[in-house]
Amino acid sequence: MNLTKNNGRLFLYFMSMSEIDMFNYLPLAGSFAVIKCEGKYLMCYNVWRKQWELPAGRREGDETPKECAIRELFEETGQMVSDLDFKGLLKFRKVNSGEVGYNPVYFTDVERLQPFIENQETSKIRLWDLKEEIGHLDELDIRILEYI
Repeated sequence: MNLTKNNGRLFLYFMSMSEIDMFNYLPLAGSFAVIKCEGKYLMCYNVWRKQWELPAGRREGDETPKECAIRELFEETGQMVSDLDFKGLLKFRKVNSGEVGYNPVYFTDVERLQPFIENQETSKIRLWDLKEEIGHLDELDIRILEYI
């Protein structure tokens, strides 16, 4: 059975919009990169949280939300893409503080995966069909996949 964790953030809803409109919603948190391959979704195993999740992370310096998604995808999974399509914003609430935030979500479909190199954060990657039992998953990631 797949078990979910919320890691201190609760899903509120997913907002479809144009990429330029996302800047009307603040604060913008880190970006997600959703990759589809062979009809399944790329998941990476986070060794710190001990769960499967979508590639995602915080922006660094002056990078755009899209640049963040592309970088995080590469750092966590070894996958290099030249472009991602903006799908919308995930709105969430932090459990402890009640603070609301927004995660930009990007998507692309690829023909095949590139080789994975284990790193500090990610021990393995896999393609997931949304049904197979794979263990612990992040609640927010499941909700994102429901909207993509």
